[in-house]
Amino acid sequence: MPAYNEEEVLDSSISEAVAALEELSDRWELVIVDDGSTDATPEILKEWSERDARVRAVTQPENGGYSRALIDGFSACRYEAIFYTDADAQFDLGHIADLYPDLRRVDMVTGFRVGRQDRPIRHVTSAVYNWLQSSLLGLRVKDVNCAFKLFRRSFFDRVELCSEGFLIDAELYARAQSAGLSWSQVGVPHRPRLSGSTTVSVSTVFETLRELRALKKSLDDAAVTPQDREPEGPLSSP
Repeated sequence: MPAYNEEEVLDSSISEAVAALEELSDRWELVIVDDGSTDATPEILKEWSERDARVRAVTQPENGGYSRALIDGFSACRYEAIFYTDADAQFDLGHIADLYPDLRRVDMVTGFRVGRQDRPIRHVTSAVYNWLQSSLLGLRVKDVNCAFKLFRRSFFDRVELCSEGFLIDAELYARAQSAGLSWSQVGVPHRPRLSGSTTVSVSTVFETLRELRALKKSLDDAAVTPQDREPEGPLSSP
């Protein structure tokens, strides 16, 4: 769970997550990445970590962005199933149970928002983003940025994530496709954001377009085998 300046909702988000995890599993941990917050987020995490050792805080000294927070969070996880969501409490985490059965047959199970409760501008930017990633990366995904995803731990042994900004979700799909990994999609109910504000804006779409092009080039370069590459320098005959 990445968190950046979420003091208004974080305590209730953690409480709800802990309650859901208690119902779902006998053995769990909640890893929260404080992405350089400047509000009371660090203090809230410290209180929770002291109260319950299963709530673990990963603290970034400065804001490194959404993608970096998730990548560092994935690296800190210790168990065989890894789930992520945001700290804004827009999902009932009890619905993790809807995704888990599919994990027996695929490497990643992803949610798509049902009855999405966001402002109209978020609907527009999301539609544009889904079209961009579909066109540039050749993916067919209902809701690429839905922050409700469940993985086998082995998923992260097969993919190397390196995105910045907000590209992480598209990269998860693209790297999985390139590595021959499988996924399924499951609808999950969506709730309004009760407090705080999103860091996504229309300008994010244009920055993400630049990042998507860079990712596409990276994937294309990785797909070229050494035999396919043009020789560098002069050739010599035996």
